[in-house]
Amino acid sequence: MKNEILVVDDNFDIRNLISNILNDKNFIVREAANFDQASFEIDKQLPDVAVIDVKLDKGDKDGIDLLKKIKKITDLVPVIMISGHANIEMAIKSLKSGAFEFIQKPFDQERLLNFVNRAVENFSLITENKKLQTQ
Repeated sequence: MKNEILVVDDNFDIRNLISNILNDKNFIVREAANFDQASFEIDKQLPDVAVIDVKLDKGDKDGIDLLKKIKKITDLVPVIMISGHANIEMAIKSLKSGAFEFIQKPFDQERLLNFVNRAVENFSLITENKKLQTQ
């Protein structure tokens, strides 16, 4: 079964780059450019993993708000936060809010894939564990 990744970034070039990297590794990729589009995608169907930029468009909501929305629905979905304006405080805030990992832009393709693969593996193990517990 192919895993589904939601990529959220207001910068088309970055969003496209991440999507292409993940598509090349046979992930199913959905994209969103802002909080509202991402919210719609999450409400439609939760992804297996989300890759979210901290700073989104010029609205009131940012990637941390999106992370909190996902975590309010379920703790199972690993969220990888990315930022080009990162500082230690932002990384700590992301991780305290439930982020699986934090990556600073520009990022190394292999590092991104490593985090996504670990997140997918984590999601699969937790999902399988929950299924076994209910049996």
